[in-house]
Amino acid sequence: MPLKKWVTVLFMITALGCTSARKPSWVAQGIHPGYTPDRFLMGLGLSSRSRDTEADVQKADTNARLEVARQLKVNIESHITSRQEQKTGSFLPERYTSKRVVDVTEEVHLLLEGITIVDRYYSEKDHLHYSIAVLNRSETAKRLLSEMDRHSHHIHALSRQSDSLLGKGDIVGALHKKIRALDHYRHYISKRQMVAVLNSQASEGADVPFGDPYEGVVDIKNSIELLSLGGDMQAGRVGRGLARPLRVKAMYKGKIPIGTLPLMVRFRDGAGRTERNMGTGRDGTAEIKVLELEKTGRHLNPVTVSVDWDRFLQEALGERFDTSWEDAFSGPSAHFKYTLRVPGTSRVLIKVCHQGGASSVDALSILHPMSVDRIKDQGFLIKKEGGKRRDGGLCSGAQGIESIVRKYRPFTDILVVEKIDVDFSSRRGTGYVFRAKMSLTAYDMAHHEIMASMEGEALGGARHRKTAAERAIKAVAGDLIPQLVSRIAEGL
Repeated sequence: MPLKKWVTVLFMITALGCTSARKPSWVAQGIHPGYTPDRFLMGLGLSSRSRDTEADVQKADTNARLEVARQLKVNIESHITSRQEQKTGSFLPERYTSKRVVDVTEEVHLLLEGITIVDRYYSEKDHLHYSIAVLNRSETAKRLLSEMDRHSHHIHALSRQSDSLLGKGDIVGALHKKIRALDHYRHYISKRQMVAVLNSQASEGADVPFGDPYEGVVDIKNSIELLSLGGDMQAGRVGRGLARPLRVKAMYKGKIPIGTLPLMVRFRDGAGRTERNMGTGRDGTAEIKVLELEKTGRHLNPVTVSVDWDRFLQEALGERFDTSWEDAFSGPSAHFKYTLRVPGTSRVLIKVCHQGGASSVDALSILHPMSVDRIKDQGFLIKKEGGKRRDGGLCSGAQGIESIVRKYRPFTDILVVEKIDVDFSSRRGTGYVFRAKMSLTAYDMAHHEIMASMEGEALGGARHRKTAAERAIKAVAGDLIPQLVSRIAEGL
């Protein structure tokens, strides 16, 4: 065979690993004879054969490296459990104990630098690619110790900077620095646990870096207050905003205003929860303007203003922010409520004005029950006194809307005025035809305006004059009253 072809074959064997019929011992045992477990952590990876040999080999290599990382994580968690049984307290709350912060994926960029593929094998019988990876315990521990020193330096420097800013009244800046120090502390603890597992003889450094930042974070965070300055219990309308802004002030220990503090405003509208980002000004205050309200189906609706901790942490940590910090902090919050009229809280007073006397029909006895039933069906509350008392000024139209509001506002939320005029129209054979002209107006007593207004007419015929008049009244009322009630409900 020409030399060139021999070189090509040799290259293929090198790339694919050992393909001899005899399977190496490390494939079955997961321990390579050239690397002792006391000095190396080993991982076996495999992949099935496909048409892409190069990709198959890379997949087996990747699985071998991940197996090393998995073993390291298992060993670390086992080590932590045994250590925690001996501990009288925890440096951090449960979510920040080393069991929480040790996440091998968090350190994988560092570990991959030291994980090496030392052998490969392909089984013709099983059509599987095998790779074995090793991690030098001692060398990796040295790198981790170097990283620990770097984190320890940052912890000390950031803690000093935080204390300085706190003394100057820069609460946000001080807490940013303290949180960054805590983040370095978490990475320090993670690497310290890795070192203990990789090389029990290696020095772990101090058990806790000088100046544990956690207590400082908690002390600053728990000293932040959000005070409500005004805007609570306003009356709102659908499609409109609240008349006055909701005002809050952020304070540190009740004495120092906290400027540039990110806030989150939450309230529920018809489409679900709405969130709005904002922040406090230099004086620590913030004004939240609610510009448009949606239907909620509730009379009393909450608005919560709280510190936006996720945004705060992102500002503090920048690219170092990761999901383990999400929902780490909560509170403080300021709570407001606003009222939104709904049918179940709205009282309706009905006034019926019968202006036509030619029919000798008591229009009130017909119109009032019809209106009450329709309005009750929509869930409104009915004022019992109804329209039984004659009101000449209202029926004649002499009263303007302002005087109507002044007169009836103490008794009701919505005033419905029904004016009916019934007159003889013509004869029909041996019977009679009466014409009923009707106008309906709904006044919003809270906002001094007309909610809805409509008018119409209808004819009624019968052998008897009174029956014909009654039919005319029922016809026009049956058409207009449902429309008015729907308009009232939509206008809340």
